[in-house]
Amino acid sequence: MVYANHIFALKTDESQPTQLSSDKADFNDVTQEYILTGQVIIKKGSILVQGSKAVVIVDPEGYQKITVIGDSNSLAKFTQQLDKPTPEFIDGQADLIFYEAKFDQLLLSGHAYTVYRVGERWKDQLTADEIHYDLYTEEYKAISKNDQNFTRSILAPRQEAKLKLINTPLINKPQK
Repeated sequence: MVYANHIFALKTDESQPTQLSSDKADFNDVTQEYILTGQVIIKKGSILVQGSKAVVIVDPEGYQKITVIGDSNSLAKFTQQLDKPTPEFIDGQADLIFYEAKFDQLLLSGHAYTVYRVGERWKDQLTADEIHYDLYTEEYKAISKNDQNFTRSILAPRQEAKLKLINTPLINKPQK
């Protein structure tokens, strides 16, 4: 099963530097490979990716391929601000998160889960075996790999519920 929807990533993220932080880091300047372990935090503009291990490879053109995995205690995490007038975000979690900058592609694999939220209030939720997020076309697709692990979505109403005030007589009028 495949599910697709449009979201709008913050365009200024692509021109921001990538900041790497972890408990331990091993760098190989010849192969342009960076291995981060421990409490891994990768930040690029509004994009924040966290996990227990990450491998960052920079290709000869300067594009990054970033793989982040969680551990037995927690999944890898992803968040990005959307290009909206009010602060809106996409948050995601998965066993593995893979980002390929050259094609603006993000893959969440294994126990993949995303939430579209405004502030702390969620709007839409998506659960699947894999979620593919294309930052360029602003689409995401959710894929279930077999008939027992369905892709599941919860879509919040797009209009806020409005309280309707009506004139009703008081049942128990105050005594004078």
